[in-house]
Amino acid sequence: MIDSLPEHPRNHRYPYAFGYLANALRHWANLPRFSIGVSGVLFGPDGRVLLLRHTFRHRHPWGIISGCTATREQPADALRREIREETSMEATIGPILTIRSDPRGPSLEVVHIARLVSGTFRPSAETSDAMWVDPASDLLPEGLHPTHVPLIRAAVEVWPTWHADKEANP
Repeated sequence: MIDSLPEHPRNHRYPYAFGYLANALRHWANLPRFSIGVSGVLFGPDGRVLLLRHTFRHRHPWGIISGCTATREQPADALRREIREETSMEATIGPILTIRSDPRGPSLEVVHIARLVSGTFRPSAETSDAMWVDPASDLLPEGLHPTHVPLIRAAVEVWPTWHADKEANP
């Protein structure tokens, strides 16, 4: 009778590799197949728009606030969270400006206008600098993401109506 069999020298690696692959497959299977991004054109009390210098964008570092929704998170809530994370400010989220698809993959981006409620900009891991710009001016910063320019221009059209309504009915 054989009490024990000799161990194969690589026997210990197989369970590890199988466990790793099983966990990787389980993780991949639970990833969302479709993502929803959020962006916001944030207006200050004087009607200027906040632009952020994003640390992860190298070709076009300047842009509006943007991010992704978390699982089961509403776009307006996601934008409020992104504003807080990227700027340390609080804002009122306004109407949807547009919804657009991303040509790079299966995703949509919901773009809102927003109004600053309180706070001052503090740099974060995602943003290194901020500037308030007059959206009616053609003096937008060099390096502004080209897809954000039409969003800012469209927000300028909606802002007076929404802002006046919010002032009349706070």
